[in-house]
Amino acid sequence: MRAVQRCETDVLVVGGGAAGLRAALAAAESGSRVIVVNKGPVSRSGITLAAAGGMQSPFHQDDSVEQFFQDTLHCGYGIGDQNLAWTFAAGACDAALDMERYGARFVRNADGGLALGKFPGQTYPRNLFVKGGGVGIVSALWRACLANDYISIRDDFFVTGLINGKAIGASQVAGVAGLDLRTGDFVLIRAGAVILATGGCQRLWEVNDCPADATGEGLSYAYRAGADLVDMEMLLFYPSVIVWPPSLKGAFVHYEFLAENILDGNVYDKFGVAVLPKPLPVRDQAMRLMEDAIRAGRGGEHNGLLWYVGDSPKGSEVVRKKLDIAQYNYIKAHGVDPADARIEVSPGAHYLMGGIHIDENCQTTLGGLFATPECAGNFDGANRLAGSGIAATQVFGKRAGLHAGQWASANSMVDVDEVSVEAEMERVFRRISRVPISKAAEAGNVLTTLQGRLKAAVQKYAGVNREQAGLAQLAQEICAIKQELKRQKVPDVKVFNQALVDILQMESMCEVATLVTGSAQLRTESRGHHYRRDFPLQDDLQWLQHTCATMRGTEAVFGTKPIRTI
Repeated sequence: MRAVQRCETDVLVVGGGAAGLRAALAAAESGSRVIVVNKGPVSRSGITLAAAGGMQSPFHQDDSVEQFFQDTLHCGYGIGDQNLAWTFAAGACDAALDMERYGARFVRNADGGLALGKFPGQTYPRNLFVKGGGVGIVSALWRACLANDYISIRDDFFVTGLINGKAIGASQVAGVAGLDLRTGDFVLIRAGAVILATGGCQRLWEVNDCPADATGEGLSYAYRAGADLVDMEMLLFYPSVIVWPPSLKGAFVHYEFLAENILDGNVYDKFGVAVLPKPLPVRDQAMRLMEDAIRAGRGGEHNGLLWYVGDSPKGSEVVRKKLDIAQYNYIKAHGVDPADARIEVSPGAHYLMGGIHIDENCQTTLGGLFATPECAGNFDGANRLAGSGIAATQVFGKRAGLHAGQWASANSMVDVDEVSVEAEMERVFRRISRVPISKAAEAGNVLTTLQGRLKAAVQKYAGVNREQAGLAQLAQEICAIKQELKRQKVPDVKVFNQALVDILQMESMCEVATLVTGSAQLRTESRGHHYRRDFPLQDDLQWLQHTCATMRGTEAVFGTKPIRTI
């Protein structure tokens, strides 16, 4: 029997991106001891680093919290919880000011005022732009965490699951179990409250614009612990993910920059015909127009469409100035001039709008467990406005930290269920066998093949266009992959056992894919980014409600949950 290393803290944050770091700061500033764990090095891994840096806040003189609230609800097609939308709108300006206090810098006009961009779906210009994009955001928050004596950061720590306590009458989370990849130790971290800030599951799809971290483990942790997950069918497909050239595959160019008030460009089919109307439609409408064009045979050599701003009436000087940011400098470094080149793009997985159900204090349906967007799921609804993602990490990250700290202070730390700890350790290490190191590559190839099969199936059957027959086929393929995965073993490597991490991640990906598939089957309508070819109309009589997935025993049970109104 392997030894279990143990430690404890008031608040444990899982995830070191913008939401997790903001939560840690809020908890620490209210007097809680905080540990942040991250499966890679904080500041050099995570989904936030890929963000362009747009952040919605209603600073415009004609804007208001009420208008921001209404825009958010309208964009979400009526299934975002109103209490969360109001909390978000009311907290966005303070969140931006807090971010600046921590060291992030916003682009400003010549007069020193905040530069505000107007993106599709916004009544007034509302998008701030953080210098350095996602890197600038994470760097500022990370430095603030390092300067706070109440916060301890553990890099290269792979959480394997939540551990429930021995609470009487209700399920309560007592901490997490995981692997310290630097030492190889199995570690139990007992906590008064746990915050999940683990992002989404976009890597389930072949075409995506996210780092390798976006594999959905946090969702599977909450699901296995018994929390409710909602709207898992709602995945935002970004219209303009690069599919060619190969060196830039998975990066993205802003479809929002095609708006008339920014660069006034378009995406074109192989015949040179513009695909998008003006004014520029919101994301779900844009990606469906693009997908329809591709399906009609109008796609280019690599089955994409051509993003192009080279003929912008704004003129070359304006275009090049606007594109002089990190995202486009990265593209230029790969030999492609975004101001003049035709870049082949396609709709790709960008942001998970479903996830763990929370209230306005980020409390889940389990005692002591909190979650923040992107892994929290009942805020956006069926679409989200550009710039809401970063803003949500700061508004809800702060609230999660404050309320997790209050929970930990008001409630005694529960005893750990030692049977659960032993079961989790057995689940993790049963994958290890005396496989010769020389055969480790072979085992890795098998796992890569299985992951490729899963991603191809999810892309084909749960992509932009869905229908019952395809979703049923996807469910069968997931079951087949799970069975093959059970037979896979990995070598006994003491430190940084990446093969073990990969197989545990793959198990989580299969679990999450099952939730996506079942939820997509249940919602027999089309709404926002969820499009059913066999149910092409929006059905407000039946479907102004969340889909809901919960584990009962060892199986997923799918049902519905009402929309919270105010």
